[in-house]
Amino acid sequence: MRSSLPILALSIAFLLTACESTRRPALYLSHFDLKQAQVNDFEVCASSGCRKISQLGYTTSEWQGIRSVFEPAPTTAAEERERIKIAVAATEQIIGLKNGTSGDAPRNNRSIGTGAQLDCIAEAANTTVALILFDQEDLLKFHRIGYPQHRGFLQLRLPHNTASIYEKSTGAHYTVDSWFFKNGEPPVCVPVSEWKAGYDPED
Repeated sequence: MRSSLPILALSIAFLLTACESTRRPALYLSHFDLKQAQVNDFEVCASSGCRKISQLGYTTSEWQGIRSVFEPAPTTAAEERERIKIAVAATEQIIGLKNGTSGDAPRNNRSIGTGAQLDCIAEAANTTVALILFDQEDLLKFHRIGYPQHRGFLQLRLPHNTASIYEKSTGAHYTVDSWFFKNGEPPVCVPVSEWKAGYDPED
């Protein structure tokens, strides 16, 4: 296990990069001391704040199950976003059984969860790892990965973070936010502008 950067430093990094995009989102992983991901060898956060890191890998059958979500290939960007949501949920289910995060509760509701609880920092990092693998394996045709996004004090709201993607043809920017739900449920995928304005699926 390796310790991640201090939470204060992470918060500053999020604030400084909240509106940025990059074609190399893997650089984001350096904030958490996570190495570059490969299907059979990757790291994910296993605790809030990414204080604990798990080194894992998908088996051939596990990865084929994830790949099958994108088969047959989506024909529109909207359809691909729906597939991304399902695939991210599938990664959470597999990873949860491997590193003890399967009992992760919605939001930060530790009182109803079992085992390790992930906060939005860990969720944003883990979803970014999943997106990087989807992209490396040529599963994304209509989207590229965006830099994780932050909303918080600048929007007069509590701090919150999410992974993100861009639609290639239009440049539209979307969240991929799994923090709102328990482990293994499809994440929220809404425009970043809507999310930054305070989007909450319960509203």
